[in-house]
Amino acid sequence: MMSDELDLLRKLHFGSVSEDELMDIFHRYRDNYRVLMHLAMHPKFPDNFALNIISRLNAVDLIRVIKNNRTNPFTRKKAELEFQQKYNKFPLGEKLAYMKIAPYSLMVHLIEENDKRVVAAMLNGPYCTEDLVVRFINRQTPRSSVYEALVETEWYKRPSIAEAIAHDTEAPIRMLIMTLPFLNRHSLRKLYENEATHEIVKKRIIDVETLRATSLPNV
Repeated sequence: MMSDELDLLRKLHFGSVSEDELMDIFHRYRDNYRVLMHLAMHPKFPDNFALNIISRLNAVDLIRVIKNNRTNPFTRKKAELEFQQKYNKFPLGEKLAYMKIAPYSLMVHLIEENDKRVVAAMLNGPYCTEDLVVRFINRQTPRSSVYEALVETEWYKRPSIAEAIAHDTEAPIRMLIMTLPFLNRHSLRKLYENEATHEIVKKRIIDVETLRATSLPNV
């Protein structure tokens, strides 16, 4: 029986299967969790049946569905919504585990997360992008946890992220100072001329500009 199931899963993943065959498999294996999950990920499997399966999947398998590029986009979106609805009920350990493997399309819906440990897991995950980090910085809710996690990464060295930090009035002084070497001259001058910029930051801007001037090669 186990070998029959494995052969069926391989066929669903690699073989050519018609919609009629898929429905036949569904009716024959409607109590088999693994088969149902693979059916939901098959691009030819009807949406209405796939959606019923999605509601029965655990969090790890919802992520598998979301990350599977063969899955019907509508089904993937349903899996994202299902995961979001369950997210707040997960204990911290599960959140950390899930965010380490979560794709961008899922994390982008969770940028309001406030636990530094979970934010750090997202920032250090393999699917994190500059765009996602900028979204974290630009969110409307408090961002202290974001900066606590961000300071321990290399993301702030990316020009687009350094710019976002420089434009954030809530950015901590320490974070601003760390980003100064990665801002262009125009951004440094704009930050320096901003009346709200702390004097410590202004002094460091002068230091950065002086260092750049003295580092220029002699002509």
